[in-house]
Amino acid sequence: MLDIAEEANVSRATVFNQFGSKHLVLDAITALSLAAYRDLLAAALADETNSTADILRRLFAAMSRGLERNRALYREVFTEIRKVSMGLDGAGTSPGLREQAFDMLVRIFARGQKRGDIGRDQSAEVLATAFDSLLSGAVTQWLHAPQKSALGPLLASLVEVFLNGAAAQS
Repeated sequence: MLDIAEEANVSRATVFNQFGSKHLVLDAITALSLAAYRDLLAAALADETNSTADILRRLFAAMSRGLERNRALYREVFTEIRKVSMGLDGAGTSPGLREQAFDMLVRIFARGQKRGDIGRDQSAEVLATAFDSLLSGAVTQWLHAPQKSALGPLLASLVEVFLNGAAAQS
């Protein structure tokens, strides 16, 4: 809290008055991140012309740009953001935003299945869970990797693994 106060050039009491606790600061950071993700998903849902695969590719590209710009911040708080967004650390606005974002992701996959450009072997919920897990795992690994490789190419490759599968074609 003191670091935040110093960086914002305000008193520690001001930070406490605004947020009340360290948990609520993390919730505010998480809420901003989830709101940005939700907005990306809303734009993806509004796109009625591109294929679901292209929408997912653009979604991963947009996510990587935002994360790369704020790597230092996310490196410090990403694990906490995941806990807060899942509602594991108490109340706040983040769990509701995460639920909204996940619902939008499910809707993207359901629409893709309805269009016929996403397979129906798995439910839209299972596909959304796999996609969300792939994104979260890749970001966590990238944030803590010793090298400074770009996230964009990694996510671009991973979305292709997701869309095409990893099984060898016979």
